[in-house]
Amino acid sequence: MSKIILLGLNELNFDYIKYYIKKGHLNNFKYIFDEYGYQETTSENEYKLLEPWIQWVTVTTGKDYKDHQVFRLGDIVNRPDLKQIFEIVEEKGCKVGGVSSFNVDNRLTNASFFVPDPWTQTSTSGSWLLRKLGTAVSQTVNDNAKGKVSKFSLIYIFLSLFFYSKLNNIPSYFKILLNVKKKGSKAVILDKLLGDVFIHQWKRSRPDFSNLFLNTGAHFQHHYMFNSEAYDGGLKNPEWYCPSDEDPLFMILKEYDKIIGRLLELDARLLIATGLHQKPHKYNTFYWRLRNHEKFFKEELNYFDFEKITPRMSRDFLIDFIDEKDALKCQNKLESIVSKKDNINIFTVDNRGSSLFVELTYANDIEENFEILSPDGFQVKDFKEHIAFVAIKNGEHHNIGYYLDTKQKGVEKNQIELKQIFQILENSF
Repeated sequence: MSKIILLGLNELNFDYIKYYIKKGHLNNFKYIFDEYGYQETTSENEYKLLEPWIQWVTVTTGKDYKDHQVFRLGDIVNRPDLKQIFEIVEEKGCKVGGVSSFNVDNRLTNASFFVPDPWTQTSTSGSWLLRKLGTAVSQTVNDNAKGKVSKFSLIYIFLSLFFYSKLNNIPSYFKILLNVKKKGSKAVILDKLLGDVFIHQWKRSRPDFSNLFLNTGAHFQHHYMFNSEAYDGGLKNPEWYCPSDEDPLFMILKEYDKIIGRLLELDARLLIATGLHQKPHKYNTFYWRLRNHEKFFKEELNYFDFEKITPRMSRDFLIDFIDEKDALKCQNKLESIVSKKDNINIFTVDNRGSSLFVELTYANDIEENFEILSPDGFQVKDFKEHIAFVAIKNGEHHNIGYYLDTKQKGVEKNQIELKQIFQILENSF
């Protein structure tokens, strides 16, 4: 039985990769495309279900959304009834590992190593440094919009960089740091580090099944696709947002190409999946995030009837309450808040009984003295003080994804259902 590595290159557009290949770049991508070919994957048809945290649960459980019903990032921890490929393989007597495994609950009893994604509240398995790194990555990613990284997070990230990276790989980090003012440099360092951590841990424990999930490419497509040389549409990002001579997507694809090259050197069968891919967005859409969620609720909304608020990816956050009555009261309040300028709602709320999943969905530009209000007299005269700019939307989800398997050679580009990846993995053990 060969050892299997599942590499998640979240939402990457393979057509864009092939554009750079034609320009003479990304040699490892070229090699695997030419040698093994790839298949398209199909998933949900409703746009609201085309979220990566839904698709990757399909990959790890073998169930479509109608069967797994996991709608939000992090909700997998509330679904012990769903068997994930990780524990299924472990129950067969195999060693299992994962780094940044997406919307996965760590239920492993003897993991070789396991670092969760930055948004899912589950445990890290491994050394003290690996556990510290998991916490540091979560803090760094979730506070990114504030431009705030704690000194302890920086310490553990740099310790991990020196401990998990090969000596001859360390200068490449400093090369990126020298250009840290370039858009996306910090995110590139993060995925580069996750790749180094995974390869170090894999060589140390040689698990039978392991998973590395990388998200920076998806982030760059969402927010900097218009800067890509591969993009042939008519929209442009403002110079203040991303200079026209910068191409963050190409920058991260070069790092992914290096990671693939190193994974191909391991004694393992490599599977690559994207879950979805992205196509260009057609409008100017702004993403905003609350700077301090609890402070906004307590000081501006004068609202205290919640147990805790947990920030999630980008503009989303989860509010937990003691009972459904308090949740409904808060939902009504949030859904009544609009912009004075154009009367558009600020928040969108998904009520889950005793908790609310909230998105700051106002998508227009927010300037100084931007006022929000509600019919009950609530008013904030300068909402911009309470929010951080996240990004301008460039890419949007498309239900076609991609799948590549180094066990197969010269595969023609036919289609399979995304959930079949689970079956392929399960049958392999």
